[in-house]
Amino acid sequence: MVDRIIVVGGGAAGLMAAGRAAELGGNVLLLEKQAKTGLKLGITGKGRCNLTNASSISDHLAHLGPQGAFMRNAYARYFAPDTIAFFEAHGVPTVTERGQRVFPASQRAHDVVDALRAYCLEHQVQFRYHSPVQALRVSAGAITGVCLPERDLDAATVILATGGMSYPRTGSTGDGYRLAADVGHTVIPPRPGLVPLVLQEPEVPRLEGLSLRNVRASLYREDDLLASEFGEMLFTSDGVSGPIILTLSMVAAHALSQAPLRLLLDLKPAIEPVELDQRLQRDLASLGNARFSALLKGLLPRLLIDVFAERSGLSPDHRLSQLSAEQRRRVLSLLKAFPFTVVGTRPIGEAIITQGGVSTVEINPATMASRRIAGLYFAGEIIDVAGDTGGYNLQLAFTTGYLAGESAARAVRAAHSADAMQASPSAEGSEQ
Repeated sequence: MVDRIIVVGGGAAGLMAAGRAAELGGNVLLLEKQAKTGLKLGITGKGRCNLTNASSISDHLAHLGPQGAFMRNAYARYFAPDTIAFFEAHGVPTVTERGQRVFPASQRAHDVVDALRAYCLEHQVQFRYHSPVQALRVSAGAITGVCLPERDLDAATVILATGGMSYPRTGSTGDGYRLAADVGHTVIPPRPGLVPLVLQEPEVPRLEGLSLRNVRASLYREDDLLASEFGEMLFTSDGVSGPIILTLSMVAAHALSQAPLRLLLDLKPAIEPVELDQRLQRDLASLGNARFSALLKGLLPRLLIDVFAERSGLSPDHRLSQLSAEQRRRVLSLLKAFPFTVVGTRPIGEAIITQGGVSTVEINPATMASRRIAGLYFAGEIIDVAGDTGGYNLQLAFTTGYLAGESAARAVRAAHSADAMQASPSAEGSEQ
């Protein structure tokens, strides 16, 4: 009987799956189409690798969007404390930073990659590089192997951990979606996640490099609030990026398929409108006949002043003594809801993660096994679950990889035991 377990893809999920399957005694071969494993993992978190988040299971599920419930049982089996303990045991102590984000104490993503590789090698995982899988081989509804350009390889089970379509230079080019679809799986169309947004307004390039802290960004479709986030953001040459924008992009990428969206920036979120209006009136009284730009200098960063003045319809040289109540209310309105039009996202290749993937309806959430093809398992970004920034996506990868590897190894072991029982003569037959 063929007992080989093939893992397709050497990222975070694939390495964890291969190591866990081999740890349980599996004969594991990891196929990676690049020259080395862990390329995307090695650049995550700007090279620091936010490997998990130390918050509760309910918090993680809330950060995984509408498909988060799929991970509930999986996180009950393998979760953030297990991930932290795993890396501690493999020579990677961790530190927990703001927002419960967990990093290697060394601040080196490559230490995380090295630990996963060492885990695999410790348990005799075989690696084969430059080995793109062209197709899955299926017979009578069950996996029998994979097809490489030069040859076919037999397998008892196959774990697809090929990633999504972001950062294609690391090998994430959507291969797994095609492989899964070719054997009958439903693939939710991939779309970018955690990606900068593109804005329509012509003044946006003038704001490039402007970083805003402690602001609230709210995303609207007409008058309907879709999502809102508080924190930091950054203007780019054609739009906006930064932590709160990347989180909003998880909603925007889907909603933009219907129409452009409105992005409203509350530049003074800690101050209620009535209180802010009182402050404006005090500032106007103290500044006397100064120019409008003098008022704005006390309220806004330098790069935003000219654009803000243009939006208000007032010249920076407008005398404050001549500012009408209506003009003051216009300034107040802009401070609390500075508008932009979102017309798109940056390309999926620039996204941190991919949304979409193999439908969770067709995957057993307890084992990561395909409900369509016996012996096929999924792990990581190929699955239609995606999270916000903060360590949620890597925990998703580690959990699904761990369960897929464990489940595949146990399936092979169970099949071996069944074959052994059938091959051995019964007690009655021995006596005859």
